[in-house]
Amino acid sequence: MRLLRFLGPATIVSVAYIDPGNFGANIEAGRSFGFALLWVVLLSGFLAIAIQYVAGMVGIARGVGLLSLMARHKKWFTPVVITIVLATDMAEYMGVILGLHLLFGIPIEMAAVVGVIDVVILAILADKRELFVKVIGSMVVAVGVSFIVQLYYIKPELSALAAPSLTGEAALVAAAIVGATIMPHAVLLHSHLAVGQARREHLHQTAFNLFGVTFINAAILITSAQVLHGVDADIQDVPRILEPLYGPLSAMLFSLALLFAGISSSAVSVEVGVLAARYLFDRRLNMWKARLAARGFNLMPAVLAVGALGASPLEILVYTQAALAATLPVILVVLWYFARGVVNRWLSIATAASAVYAGLLVIMSLF
Repeated sequence: MRLLRFLGPATIVSVAYIDPGNFGANIEAGRSFGFALLWVVLLSGFLAIAIQYVAGMVGIARGVGLLSLMARHKKWFTPVVITIVLATDMAEYMGVILGLHLLFGIPIEMAAVVGVIDVVILAILADKRELFVKVIGSMVVAVGVSFIVQLYYIKPELSALAAPSLTGEAALVAAAIVGATIMPHAVLLHSHLAVGQARREHLHQTAFNLFGVTFINAAILITSAQVLHGVDADIQDVPRILEPLYGPLSAMLFSLALLFAGISSSAVSVEVGVLAARYLFDRRLNMWKARLAARGFNLMPAVLAVGALGASPLEILVYTQAALAATLPVILVVLWYFARGVVNRWLSIATAASAVYAGLLVIMSLF
């Protein structure tokens, strides 16, 4: 099939752009601010295409990925990378927990334990790269189809889309959207996965996959703005709200998309943990061991935050993505530094501008 030629490193990376953190940030944006932050999703998505292309080009041109290049200054970068791995895993873990809870009615605390299922999936797929790419690609397609159907059901009012703004209250959510869209671990990972890839193939795959997930992110926000705007609801309430309005299929598709996003994105981010262990800690870990370590670290905080302390899963997702946005300028400056002489001036400027864009939103969110 002709579409199979678009499967590759960019397919794996693209999953990071539709992880549960994206669900949380985009749903909160639509719920609280309607269509006003759709421009942030679209701008971040288009910048992400350029950034992921630059990241892959660094790997292709230099023959090694960013974590390898950063290893000589590991004492400066290790805290940033640890923050990235743990914040990313917490968001993906919350997606798996909520997906299991919504689909099967499992209590949150039990779903947190069952949520280690992705460790088993990783053990099965380890070292089976072609199958891994196809499975991940299938999950991306499933999430995309789910939201295409959602848009068909809700029939959004397109005239309301042209309302861009950014108030002080929206800055935190905007920063979360940026952290969820231009994900720092995806930048790091793509630079490693693209090593040895042909430049034209890298360009085509990056454009195709990243444009697709940008559309999905826009669809999530549009769905939220149309259905949830002004409603006091959390992410686990979405199926309950969708069902009486658009039928049980709509509710089930949302829950499935969230579960697939959690499982597939956790299967991808673990690769960054493996690479970080190798280059920053001089340790070689299997994928399932790296995932089990991160999952074990986040298990109790997730159970306590949602179960015992009653924290909102939506708040957890938004704040984890804001934390990722805070690390993003560091990673983008590193990318800009090592991309000098590898890409043209305009792509170099886009990378630097993205670092400034993320940094300004993070600063605005603090006030």
